[in-house]
Amino acid sequence: MLGNIKFIGELGKLDMLHESILHKCIKQLLDKKKNQSVSDITEDLECLCQIMKTVGPRLDTERAKSLMDQYFMRMRVFAGNVDLPARIRFMLQDALDLRECGWVPRKVLQDNSPRTIEQIRHEASKDYGVFFPHNGPNLKHKDFFGGPYDDGIDMLGVPKRGGLSGGLSDVFMPSMGSIGTGPGVIQDSFNGYSPPLGRPRSPRAGDSRNANGNGNQGYQNYSNQKGQSQRQHDGNNQSNQGYQNRQGNQQRDLPPRFMKKGPFGVGSDEISLRPAKDSMVLKPQAPSMMPSARPSGGHMPQSAMMPSSAPQMAVPMPSQNQQSSPKSRARQLPAGDKPRNDKKKIPTKEELQKMTDSMLKQYLTDNNMSDAINTIRAMKAPKKFMSTVLCQLLTESVDKSEEEREHVSKLIENMNSQEVITEEHFLTGFSDVLSKLSDLESTVPLVKSSIATFAARAVISEVVSLVDLADPMKNGSYYPLFLLILQRIHKLKDKEWLVSVFNNSKIDLQSMLPEIDQNKERMMEILEDKHLSFLFPLQRMHTDLWKQVKQDPNASILYKWIKDNVDTKLQSDPGFVFTLTSIVLKYCTEESTLAEGTDKTQIPDKPAQEKEKANLGSLKPLLQAFVVDNISLQLSALYALQVHCYNHEFPKGMMLRFFVNFYDLEVAEEEAFLKWREDINDDYPGKGKALFQVNSWLTWLETADEEEESDEDDDD
Repeated sequence: MLGNIKFIGELGKLDMLHESILHKCIKQLLDKKKNQSVSDITEDLECLCQIMKTVGPRLDTERAKSLMDQYFMRMRVFAGNVDLPARIRFMLQDALDLRECGWVPRKVLQDNSPRTIEQIRHEASKDYGVFFPHNGPNLKHKDFFGGPYDDGIDMLGVPKRGGLSGGLSDVFMPSMGSIGTGPGVIQDSFNGYSPPLGRPRSPRAGDSRNANGNGNQGYQNYSNQKGQSQRQHDGNNQSNQGYQNRQGNQQRDLPPRFMKKGPFGVGSDEISLRPAKDSMVLKPQAPSMMPSARPSGGHMPQSAMMPSSAPQMAVPMPSQNQQSSPKSRARQLPAGDKPRNDKKKIPTKEELQKMTDSMLKQYLTDNNMSDAINTIRAMKAPKKFMSTVLCQLLTESVDKSEEEREHVSKLIENMNSQEVITEEHFLTGFSDVLSKLSDLESTVPLVKSSIATFAARAVISEVVSLVDLADPMKNGSYYPLFLLILQRIHKLKDKEWLVSVFNNSKIDLQSMLPEIDQNKERMMEILEDKHLSFLFPLQRMHTDLWKQVKQDPNASILYKWIKDNVDTKLQSDPGFVFTLTSIVLKYCTEESTLAEGTDKTQIPDKPAQEKEKANLGSLKPLLQAFVVDNISLQLSALYALQVHCYNHEFPKGMMLRFFVNFYDLEVAEEEAFLKWREDINDDYPGKGKALFQVNSWLTWLETADEEEESDEDDDD
């Protein structure tokens, strides 16, 4: 799960996910923590810290400040919970500190930039108490033995031959000319002397060094000094000869890959100076590897490439008549020419804004759709900037005329049909427009109506779906913009199309209202005022029919009103029967068994039960007229009874009384009752408790039905 959260966070960091999706992930990680185990809570909180560190700076804006404050308030509570592991509490505290520091990590405050050698020397002096001074080419120091100080490194950073020499080092260390072992390595020797195999000792402060960087020359001066006897010279030769013998023994003990190899086979004493066939020296050099600065003649002098004191290696060059491979010929460029970069420069955000503004003015002037689309394609704008282009098109068109706004809507529709933009681009651009809505309202009158028109045309042309468009306007955000969008769709299209789209979207319209208005009664009042009550015909019927019942609870009059005011197709819908039964149950119980002051935990007295049954009997013909001989509609009536009891906390005996009355008054048949018992439907709450109250009666009903069938068989 942590890996998925990291992936989601990185997508959100790159603006590839909408902010609403990230908020949903955070809410899911914070919700429902009471019944979870400690291990599950630990995993969720670790994922929460990870996603906060990744996308927290993007989400922590003025618009979402209240949500972010709630998130971190919960995180602060979890950080103080001693039941959680210390690791999780520390991670939560780190996330809290990160927000308090303005989302700037503490590591940013550390200096991790490259440092000069002089700075490194000063740091070493602080750590070890010894300062290693830098020795330039004109500086001379004395080493421990009184000789000139040399670090054994030439101007290019290459170790010099005989790097550690000078002073008395030519006596104690005759040669340090070896630069390694293996095939192709050139070994320095003097009078048959070869240094030991292995890596040379790295130079250290205090070692004796030679300013001229030539250890062999110092050795020659020492061996040719006046007054040296021939016996001493012979002794040195014998010593060197013995050292060579030891070296040969060591070489025979080495693995085959470290043995000296000559051009004529293994074990040859001759060493080839020619590089191997697969050596990098023989491969053609890319232009980026060539020296950037050249003299006027076009050739760089050899002295500028390597100092004279550095060892030179003979590199065989291909002859003029030798033909190079096609790949190498393709890499060769004329002297002084630079490789051309055919890739077009990506425009910046500011450049895109200028080009979009120019394109929009030209399009509104000539209304040439193809030229506008081609201009947008020619911008070569990155995909992530297309939402910015859309936002600019919408914000610069809100104060235009109705005709010009229609042209802009057609342009957006064609951009989508030609795959210049996607639904995600439109949603992101539309959200950016909403974030600027408060500023636009102060300068543009009726700006919400203009934006609602753009959104309605986008829904009609299928640029965006209605459910995705509604997401940023939940909980009354930008109210009443969503209702204005529905009004524009109704005006531009028709009622049936809007009802179909709205029902398929399954949008909870109550959640689109401000919190204070999120109830059915207030919602219907608002929809009546906006002329949108046709979206909820059953709810509208519920309100109007209840008014008729309060005026005159006569079954015939109510039946006539339903026939005159309710659509014929709707009269056979299960939702209609559910609403009708709910109204009848409300009338039967409001002034009898559920009258004010009634104790729901006790069985009501007999007069109240009789009044309840009498009210049901008076409206029995109304129910029978719409559910007779239709088991599915009778099942809806039973579910309406279940929900009615659930809303009133299941008053004692009510479910059983109405089951008996429905059966006696022939409102529902035996098959409907038994089907209700076996049916599973989560849309109607309270099934378990309702079944507990009437299970015994249903068992009796099933048994009685079986006995009647057996009696009929016996009579036959």
